[in-house]
Parts: sequence; C-alpha cells; structure tokens
Amino acid sequence: CFDYAKQQEIKKHNKLQVFDDYRGVSVVGAYSHIPEIDWCLLVEMDEAEVMAVVLKQLLFSTVRIIIVLFLIFITIYFSSRNITSPIIELYKKIKEIEKGNLNIELKTNQQDEIGELSRAFAKMVNTIKEARKDIEKKVYQQTKEIQKNTESLIAKQDDMENQQLAIMNILEDVEDEKEKTKLLADDLEKFQMAVENASDHIVITDPDGICIYANKAVETITGYSKKEIIQKKIGTKDNWGGQMEKSIYEKMWDTIKVKKKSFKGDFDNIRKGGEKYVARSSISPVLNSDGEVIFLLGIERDITKEKEIDKAKTEFVSLASHQLRTPLSTINWYAEMLMDGDVGKITKDQNNCVKEIYAGSQRMVALVNSLLNVSRLELGTFTIEPEKASITKIADGAINEIRHKIVAKKQKLSKKYDKGIPKMMLDKKLMHIIFQNLLSNAIKYTPKKGELDLKILKKGRKILIEMTDTGMGIPKKEQMHVFKKLFRANNVRKADVKGTGLGLYIIKQIVSHSGGKIRFKSRVNKGTVFSIELPIKGMQRKEGTRELG
Repeated sequence: CFDYAKQQEIKKHNKLQVFDDYRGVSVVGAYSHIPEIDWCLLVEMDEAEVMAVVLKQLLFSTVRIIIVLFLIFITIYFSSRNITSPIIELYKKIKEIEKGNLNIELKTNQQDEIGELSRAFAKMVNTIKEARKDIEKKVYQQTKEIQKNTESLIAKQDDMENQQLAIMNILEDVEDEKEKTKLLADDLEKFQMAVENASDHIVITDPDGICIYANKAVETITGYSKKEIIQKKIGTKDNWGGQMEKSIYEKMWDTIKVKKKSFKGDFDNIRKGGEKYVARSSISPVLNSDGEVIFLLGIERDITKEKEIDKAKTEFVSLASHQLRTPLSTINWYAEMLMDGDVGKITKDQNNCVKEIYAGSQRMVALVNSLLNVSRLELGTFTIEPEKASITKIADGAINEIRHKIVAKKQKLSKKYDKGIPKMMLDKKLMHIIFQNLLSNAIKYTPKKGELDLKILKKGRKILIEMTDTGMGIPKKEQMHVFKKLFRANNVRKADVKGTGLGLYIIKQIVSHSGGKIRFKSRVNKGTVFSIELPIKGMQRKEGTRELG
C-alpha cells in the first residue's frame, strides 16, 4: 500500500501521531503495517475526544492524591503536637529556672519517654530548691559571723576617728556658740536699750506679781524708784495701785493666771506724791512649753490727759445738749399751736410745712436726749434706781408706744414670753430705753411687710432678751464697730435711713453697767438678732447726779 520509503517511515514511527486531517481538525492517528498482505492500517480519532478521557482520569487522580496528603498532614500534626507539647512546656519551665524562679510545678500524665523526662526534671528542681535553701542558710550564718567580726573591727577603727571628729565638732560648736552668744548679746543689748528707754511703763514680774524688772518710765510715771519696786508686788496700795474695786482685780488675775490670756483695761492709780492718774494697762502671761505661767509682762501708759480731754468734750456735749433743749421745746410748742389752729387758721401747704418743722424738731429732741444720755454714761453721773418690776410689762409698754410705726410699714410683730418670769429689780426708765432702741432699730432697718420677733426667755439664773428682724443686716467687715458712738453701716447710709448711731452704744453701756451682756448675729439682707442677757437678780443700785431719759 505504500512504497518502500513510506514503509520504512511507518516502521520507524510506529506510534501515535498528531496531525491535521483534510478538514483541518487536529486528530490523533496510528499507522500499522501488515506485512503478510502488505497493507497499512490507519486509525484516527479527534484529539479533543482523546484528551477529554485523559484529563478526567488525571483530575480524579489529583483529587485522590490531595485527600490522601491532607489526611497524612492531620495525622502528622496531632502526632507531633502530642510529642512536642510536653517538650515546649518543659522548655518554658527551664526558662523560668534560668530567671531564678524555682517555685514551679511540672505535671504530666504521659507514660512515655517524654513523661519520664518531665518527672525527672521536676525531681531535679526540688533537689535544687532544697540544696539552695541549705546554701542560703549557711551563707546567712557565715555572713552574720563575717559582719559581726567586721563591725567589731570597724568599731575599733571608728572609735578613734569618732573621737577625733567629736573633738573637732566640739571645737566648731564652741566657736559657733561663741559667735551666736555674741550676736545674741548684741541683740539683747539693743532690746534692753529699747525697753529701758521706752516711754511706756514696762515691768516684768513672777507669776505672783513680784517685780523682777522695771524700766526708766516706771520711775517717771509712778514716782517710785527701781529700788522701791524690785522684789515687791506691783500695782498694790504699797505703791501706785489698789485704787479700784476689788472685783476688777479679781477679774484681772482670773484672766491672766486661770484663763492664761492677756488682760487690758484702764486703772485709776496714784503717784508717790499722791497725785492721781489714769493708766491704760496691758498685762500678758508668758508661758513655758508645758503651758505654765512663768512671767507676767505689764505695759502701762499714762492717759490722764486723754481722759481729761474726753471728759471736757463730754461735758461740752452735755452742756450744749442742755442749752438746745429750751429752744427745741419752744419750736415744738409753737409748731403744735400752729397745727392745732390756736393762732388762726393756716392753709394746707402751710400746715404741711409746719408738720415738717415739727418732725424735724422731734428728731432734734431725740438726738439731744441721746447725746445727753451718752454724756451721762461717759461721765458716770447717771443713776440706776432699781425696783420690783415686770420686764414683760416694760416691753409691752415700749411696743405700744412704737406700734404706730409698725402699722405704718405694715410689718408683722410676734412676741414670745416664757411663763413664770418673776418680777426683777429693774430701773424702769433704763429698761424702757433698751426695748425702745431695740424695737426702733428693728423697725427702722426692716423693709415694709417685714417680720419682727421679740422673745423674753428664762435661762437658768439669767433672763434672755432676743430681738430678731428680717432687715438690711450689718456687713461682716463692719460688725466690730456696731457698739461704737455714731456708727452707722455703709448699707444703711446708702439707703438713707434716718438715725443717730447712738442707740446701740447706749444699750451697750446700760447693759454693761447692769452686769449683763449683749451680742448679735447678722447677715446682709437676711436680718439681725440682738441678744441681751441679764442676771435674774436684776440691776444694782448706782448713785449719780442725773437720770437717763
């Protein structure tokens, strides 16, 4: 079927061939020569059909291989993990031991070689721990002995050095103290010169008042020499003191020695030649570290001239006030006549003018009376004439007298009197002045429709009077001046509320002379509470040349 050359080619390439057929399609063909009949057998099949079968077999084989490989990997992973986990744990424990931590626990339940290794390792760690404890104990004992021996040697060596240092320190301290003593001596000398030449009378005494030091001014003011004063009790009738009432000196010693506070006050004293003078004194206790009085420091100043000037001013005010009373009374009298029509009918405008004149005259009369009372209080010429009286009735009398002002401002007044308050020895006029001024201030400085509250209570052996208002209040920084003459707070002056600034001063003086106390609490725009305490026995009689009115 073929020529000789073709036959030889078929023999040489007796295998599958890929070629394009007459259609141009890629096919797989196989040539086979049959010699007996000299025929050639040609078998052809499309390449796509052949390759489809081959690819299918190849894909199936690949998937099986992947599955087998994955199962092998999983088996190897868990097997290796079971082997390596105890080894990793053992490695971590070894690292801990390298850091010095022997307090570790190594547990394993495996029965293979790794488990045996872990248990052997744990046993080794325990052995090391025990050995370490023994070593530490021996090291501690040996260290202690070495330290003891070393300290002994150092102590012996240091003794000489310390002795040298101590000697040097002592020498340095002596030098420092010498310098300090010199400076202190200079300061003390300056201080002594200043005290010695001070214009004020200065004395230092022991706790019982025995003089141990006196400056030059003592001789100048009292007339007594230092020799006549030193080692004697000062301020007694043996020298310049003892001219006041006994109660004043008792109060002074109680303040200084018992309460251990400074005492300040004015004393009537007498010079060596018999001349009387007034001394303003300040006596202060000097305490030690245990709080005990070891010295007394007394400073006095002669204020006789100041007192005389004050007295002259007070007497002038008293005289001027007396002289003003007569023309004021005349003005009041004629104003009343004009308002009543006693001298003929006047027009409405004229009547209003007369009313203003009358109101102004009444304020002047009140001011003159207050000035007279102040001058009598300062001169000590006022009289206290107590008698059995009911303090609540005196209070009600003052309320009734001033009620029209409460009604005019539509204020609400409440009062509370304890039952069983006994009649007391009271000067009715003085108590009336107290209630009148308390009520007047409360009404004056409380706005319209404000609230007032008056209480009279029995507290043990004392009677407590409380006057509460909801008024303007007193600024905190000005409260220290409340009981001074002519004082009026800034908020009151700005509000243009009429007043003299003498009422509380008069109350304070009357209460003090009656053995009582007065205090107050106040907040701006919230109100004020004035509290007066009087002994239940009442006031004590006092002789004078004038009554307060």
